[in-house]
Amino acid sequence: MIAAKALGRPKDMEKRCAILDAGLKLFAERGMDGVPMEALAAEAGVSKVTVYANFKDKTAIMLAVVDRETARLDSLVAEAVQNEGPLAEKLTRVGMALVDLISEPSRQAIERCLSMEKARHPELAQRFFDAGPGHLRDILGEVLAEACHCGAIDLRCSRTAAEDLLGLWLGFSAIERRYSTVPPDPEALRQRVTRGVAFFLRAHAS
Repeated sequence: MIAAKALGRPKDMEKRCAILDAGLKLFAERGMDGVPMEALAAEAGVSKVTVYANFKDKTAIMLAVVDRETARLDSLVAEAVQNEGPLAEKLTRVGMALVDLISEPSRQAIERCLSMEKARHPELAQRFFDAGPGHLRDILGEVLAEACHCGAIDLRCSRTAAEDLLGLWLGFSAIERRYSTVPPDPEALRQRVTRGVAFFLRAHAS
């Protein structure tokens, strides 16, 4: 009996990650249309053939970048939510995980890239929102709904409450990041999380 032919060897993950890192860097600087595949290959330190062996086009690269980033957010938030403790501590952990992530240069690069590309590639921005901020809002809403069910807080709508809490965490800094060239101060963001949680719980005390 002849063994079935293998479908192909696994791609070199280090090279794949290098391509994604290169795509994120160059797309954030020039936009997707301004980056030829040759430039991506050179930045990643791989051949053009290797780039095409992993991704069919630049849109596929950016989608993979978005998926990688949202998976990291999901993992961080899931860990924060699963840990036991009072509601205030749980919410603070989620908020800290969020602001630490958005303070990273890679996250800021994604936001710059999607800001440039959303008119030409709206599906990229929508996918990032659905799997990132939108998913975070849903997770946070579930946590708040459970807390309301247990009598820890009093809410009319857990989804709206989750949006309010996210607004308290990000606040004016979300607007500032659109225009300022100065990176956000992680410590200032953490302090905003603590204040936001305290304010939110006072407003929704049962």
